[in-house]
Order: sequence, then structure tokens, then C-alpha cells
Amino acid sequence: MESHNPNKMNNKKSLLMVLGPTEIEPDVLQAGSLPMEYMRTADFSERLKNIFANLQYVFQTGNPVLIHASSGTGVMEAAVANFCKRGDSALFINGGTFGNRWGQICRLYGLDATEISVPFGNSVDPSDVEKFLKANPNIKAVFATYDETSSGALTDIETLGDVVHHNSDALLIVDCVSALVVEPLLMDKWHIDVAISSSQKALAIPPGLGFMAVSPKAIQAAEANDFRTFYFDVLDSLGNYKRNQTPFTPPVGLLMQLEKRLEKIQNAGLETVRRQYYELTDYLRLQMNDIGFSVFAKNPANCVSGYYQEKYDALKLVAILREKYRIEIAPSGGELKNRFFRVGNFGSITKEDIDYFIQSFKETLDFL
Repeated sequence: MESHNPNKMNNKKSLLMVLGPTEIEPDVLQAGSLPMEYMRTADFSERLKNIFANLQYVFQTGNPVLIHASSGTGVMEAAVANFCKRGDSALFINGGTFGNRWGQICRLYGLDATEISVPFGNSVDPSDVEKFLKANPNIKAVFATYDETSSGALTDIETLGDVVHHNSDALLIVDCVSALVVEPLLMDKWHIDVAISSSQKALAIPPGLGFMAVSPKAIQAAEANDFRTFYFDVLDSLGNYKRNQTPFTPPVGLLMQLEKRLEKIQNAGLETVRRQYYELTDYLRLQMNDIGFSVFAKNPANCVSGYYQEKYDALKLVAILREKYRIEIAPSGGELKNRFFRVGNFGSITKEDIDYFIQSFKETLDFL
């Protein structure tokens, strides 16, 4: 992969080591500048057919993977609206910003949503979910977050899938936005009914595409739901999916970039791509450890390294890296804004980029 060291680019752009959007490979970036095509043609349907098949590969599923022109949050809302009814009892796991978002959406749509709260940086114990489901057999859906990006904590979705499958009739609906490609994900084998992701993480194209893989059980729930959305109607999307189309105008340029990126993942092999991400994450974390910064999450996710510390002002650290070195890392919000920061290595990040970040980070500490 090509290095994105800003020192080699005359400081014209920033090095993105946030959690999305990410650095994009040059050939994938170029695919977005190709001439526009009309999407309602046989040729474009063939292109979408290949994209749908390659999405099934990265989700490791034989189920449909639907495409929406939206962020990951849009598809999260679509999942609640399509697969649950007002008044349904639901469970959501809240270990940070994105787990909490499930609760916000559920309540907005009138669900009777119960929360299992997990301390920031921790991962839910699947046995706690098992106990809850046994005591509450009326639960219609369990909402989980594979990678809680706000803390960097990883959920054991494989075990959670077994727990939900064997102890309830509930749908398991999982936010895989930051986990797709970089973490193992076997949707069918793990009994996941709805898996959600988006374009700007490990798929490493610009933001703007949301993905929803749906099981037959989830489709049945949507068919039984008398509430319909207009733009995010899963049944409408499924009808168009069968003819290798989308219901409304898709972002054609993004689909061209997605096609290129998925072909590259397919050619390299999913395990190879994942291993490369793991190796770079380990490389980053070992160097941060040498400086005295340890990853905060007890079970940390790949490509998301969150750091809590009390010596330095995290907001100032982020600002100096941006202004002096043209490096973007992710600040935190709320009470942790001065203590917590996150470093991402999604997308086209190289060891040389990480070396540049580490050297710049060391120099930044001297300013604080």
C-alpha cells in the first residue's frame, strides 16, 4: 500500500488515523472519478449483481445484503423500523455511544426497550444476556454492537448468537459497522439475523453507503410488521435486490469504488486482509506501549485503539497533531474529552504512516 505521510505530500492533506473516514487506496479513489453511468441498465444490474455477491462474501452469508444510500446510523434506524413493532419488548446492550444509540432509536419508535449497561471499556458477559432472556421470554429483538467504537471494546458476538438462538425467539440485530472485514464475522453460523455496516471503515471507501444483511427470520418479521417506512422499506429493497437493483437512485460513484474495493478483498482473501489489519494494529499498539500508553478496553477491537490517561490534555494533543503534523486522531466527548482519545488504522494505512504518527506523537507530548 502507498504511504500517506503528509511530509511526502507537501502538507497538502491530513493523514487520517481516525475511525472513519479512512485513507483510500489510489486505484479505489480513482474509481470514483470515472464517468457516470445510468443505473437502470442491464450492464449496471450485472455490476450490482457482482457487488451483492461480494458483499455476501465479506458478511460470510448466503442471505441478501441490501444497500442503502445512508450512514450506518440510517441502517440502524431501518432495522428498528422494519423488524420491530411499536410496543415490542427489546433488549439493547449499552457499552458506549453506539450501544446507547440502539436504545435511542428503539425508544423513538415506541419499543419497550430494556438496557443491559456495560462499564465503558468492558464487554458484555453473554451469561447476563442469557439470564435476562430466560426471565423475559417476550423479548422480540436483541440489539448489540460488535465493536463499541467509542471505547474500542469488542463483544463476543459468536457466543451471544448462541445465547440468543438457544434461549429465545428474538432476532439478533448487530451493529458491525467497525467490525466488518477486520473481525471474524460468520453471520449465518453465528445466528445473526440482521448485520449492519457502512462504507467508511475497513471497506475503505468514502462515507455514504449503508449495508444490511438479513436472515429469513428477519424477513418474516418485516412481512408481519404493519408499519412501513418509505425510503428504508426492507421489503421494497428485497424486491429490487432480486432484480439486482436498488429502490432509489444510488450513489453511482461510491458503488464503483465499492466494486473495486470488494474485488481487491476477494482477490487477496478475507483472512489475508484481516491478518494485515491485525498486524498493523499490533504494530501500532506495541509502539504506543513503549511510550507508556496502554489500550483501555479489556477486550480491544482490531483497528480501534482507545487510550485513557490523566497526564495530558487529550483535546490539546489532538489539536497539536492536527495543526503541526496534519495527523487526525479521534477525540472523545463528554466527561472524557480531556482524558480519552482513539487512534484508528482502518483503510490504506502503512507501517511508514504509523512510524510517522508515533514520531509526531512523541514530539507532541513535549509540547504539553
